[in-house]
This record gives sequence, structure tokens and C-alpha cells, in this order.
Amino acid sequence: KKAIEEMEAFSYSISHDLRAPLRGIIGFANILEEDYGSKLDDEARRITSVIKKNTTRMGSLIDDLLSFSRTGRQELMKTNVDSDKMVKEIIAEVDSNRKKIEWILHLLPVIKADANTLKQVWINLVLNAVKYSGNVDSPTIEIGSIEENHSITFFVKDNGVGFDEKYKAKLFKVFQRLHTNEEFEGTGIGLAIVEKIISKHGGNVWAEAELNKGAVFYFSIPVDNNQKTQLKVK
Repeated sequence: KKAIEEMEAFSYSISHDLRAPLRGIIGFANILEEDYGSKLDDEARRITSVIKKNTTRMGSLIDDLLSFSRTGRQELMKTNVDSDKMVKEIIAEVDSNRKKIEWILHLLPVIKADANTLKQVWINLVLNAVKYSGNVDSPTIEIGSIEENHSITFFVKDNGVGFDEKYKAKLFKVFQRLHTNEEFEGTGIGLAIVEKIISKHGGNVWAEAELNKGAVFYFSIPVDNNQKTQLKVK
């Protein structure tokens, strides 16, 4: 109980106390641009742009850190979740034109899980696959599942930049990234949220990859004898 209270106080402090100076920084940078723009040379304008960009990034870090904190305290409300429908809806939002990316979608099962947090998992993994395969000529993303004795393992596979497997222990840690922000934007919290959500479901998360040859992210959801997987029929 004490730990929860301390975390809530910490979250409140982040949400309110840290945002105030950020608003001030962006506000004054805007004043410089709007009121003194004609007096600034190219280098000064570049510097104000860098200030605003980094302040906006700090705001994103705060948002993601709060999301990570809330995930740890959130109670799971398990219902029957149609994974197939959920993933297709997310893809429709993420890749509205469906022109550049080749999607290979296998039929996914209905599982017993918390719909809201599971959607966060899928959004993070699909967005990651889209982002890290964005620089290849013919991006391909494959999504499917493997049914085992007491669990369902889902996977998201891409043919993007991949990563060196000797660093994969960092993947699911807060603020740990395997690529610089100049290469790919991000805060380093998305996969930590994925790991926390799946852990609360009693499952596991892991990844396999090779540099410049893509990556596969897996997560498992336990299924007990009273909650048999309901595979949908085409």
C-alpha cells in the first residue's frame, strides 16, 4: 500500500511539476521566433528549433513514463478478445493506404484477456514493425500465432533493420533503446509497457533478430482448460 501511494505521488509530481517548466521553455522559444524572428540569424533560428524539438521530446517521455506507471497499477478485466479483429483494426489505422507495406496476416484466435491493455501491446508491436522496416525497399510484416498446450504465442515479424542479439536484454527495459533517436524516433518505453502488460497476464515476451535482416517479437498468453481457444472459422 505504501509503495502504491509513493508511486501515485511520484506520478502526480511528474504530471504537474515537470510539465510546468516545459511549458515555459516552449512558450519563450515561441516568443523568440514570433517577436524576434527578424533579428535572429539562421543559427539562432536553428537553436530555437532544437530547443522546441527537445522540449517536445521531453513531454513525450513524461507521457510514456506516466503510461508505464499506470500500467503497473491497472487491474485486468478479462473478457473474450477477438485478436483477429483487433489486429486488423489497428493495421487499418496505422497503415491507412495499405500500399507500401505487404501484410501477411494469419488467422488469430479469440482469447481470454484484458482488451484495453492487450490493444496497447498490439499497437506498440505493430508500430515498431512499421517504423523499423520503413527504410527497406519492400517492407513486409507478418502476424500470426502458435497454439501450444497451455498458451497461445503471438508473433509480429518484419524484414527491417533488426538488432544485434547480444543487446536484446535491454529491449524491455525502461528508456533502453538499440537505435539512436536520429535513426528512429522513440522514447524507449513502449516495449517496457508491453512486457509489463504481458507479465500481468501471466505470459512472457521475447524477441529474435539479426542486424539488417529483420526482427520477430513474440508474446504468450496462458490458456487454462476452462478457457479453450476459440479459433474462428473462415
